[in-house]
Amino acid sequence: MGNVVLRTEQECEDFVRGLCFMAAGGGGRPEMGLKLLLDQLEAGREIEWVDIDSLDAEAWTATVAGMGGRGGSGGTEEELAELGCVEEKHDALGRMVAAVEALEDDAGVKVEAIVPVEIGASNVPAPVAAALELGIPAVDGDYAGGRAIPEVPQTIPEVRGVPVCPLSFVTRWGDVVILKDTVSTAMADRIGRLIIVAVYGGVGVSCYLLQVKEARELLAAGTLTKALEIGQVIREAREKGTNPVAEAVKAVDGWLLFQGEVASSEIADEESYAFGLGSHELRGLGDHQGHTFKIWYKNEYHVSWMDGQPFATSPDSLIMVHLETGEPAISYDFSVGDRVAVVGRRAHEVHRTDKGIELLGPRHFGFDFDYVPIEDRLRELGS
Repeated sequence: MGNVVLRTEQECEDFVRGLCFMAAGGGGRPEMGLKLLLDQLEAGREIEWVDIDSLDAEAWTATVAGMGGRGGSGGTEEELAELGCVEEKHDALGRMVAAVEALEDDAGVKVEAIVPVEIGASNVPAPVAAALELGIPAVDGDYAGGRAIPEVPQTIPEVRGVPVCPLSFVTRWGDVVILKDTVSTAMADRIGRLIIVAVYGGVGVSCYLLQVKEARELLAAGTLTKALEIGQVIREAREKGTNPVAEAVKAVDGWLLFQGEVASSEIADEESYAFGLGSHELRGLGDHQGHTFKIWYKNEYHVSWMDGQPFATSPDSLIMVHLETGEPAISYDFSVGDRVAVVGRRAHEVHRTDKGIELLGPRHFGFDFDYVPIEDRLRELGS
């Protein structure tokens, strides 16, 4: 692998499409991610990421992300004025940049590269853009195994016992919070969510302050380049008149699990919507006519049933795309009547360990059945 540079709008579109595909239904909206990248191109910067092995082993890296990005939610003008919140200091990207700088200041080190936490159509462009603003490279890889995840404790560092702290939070008003230590990554996540409530909007977060020699042992390497490749494959198949879904399946060494029409979609309740909980039920088309398929998501797709029986689940990836175009979308952007294909992909090896399955398997999400590797499920069906 080498360094990769994007210089055109089409390259950015391909990249975001591939990120959305790999994110398995989560990872943020493509239009948001594309805007972040195009804004950087408009500012005269090239979108770039680097192979981690090209960096000095002693150099420091960090992750950065936005949390609870609905800035401006809640709080009357009077309440905000009483708290001194009169003028916003940082926009969403500025909060992330400031979070990295706060982590540097607290630790007394210089961060020389940014590692994306997870794959996603906006969850990668955000740290890539923050890295460009900071004048440092983004790394070609992520800490979630080449997919998106709904909970911070499901990262590869967490599975391997690497602490998330120190961790910085920066608000739009300029407040800076450093979490030196935590009883658990889940608690750190909870603290962040409550900070969001307290400050009436999203925060920038930076964590996993690691040297390159440590980061490379935890990284799912090459995932940004893979996303670009997948996005290009889907577009080129459409241009050539070949089957974009079939080409995408080949590109990820995956499986076509189902083709169908969305017969019903359900969001659990109003409160759950904020956490991305829901499901789609599909009626089979083509080779799958006469069969049904249900897929459940918590931001990402995690559990599926074929004809009412448990089928493929996390930690393997379930990916839903539009049947004719191969275009992916996030989980709650599909609706009744959409013709779709469901693609399966093997999980990263770390998520197939006992600890990884405990954190990302179906029982973690409250379902009373065990994870079965996707290739074994398909073998049972003779696929």
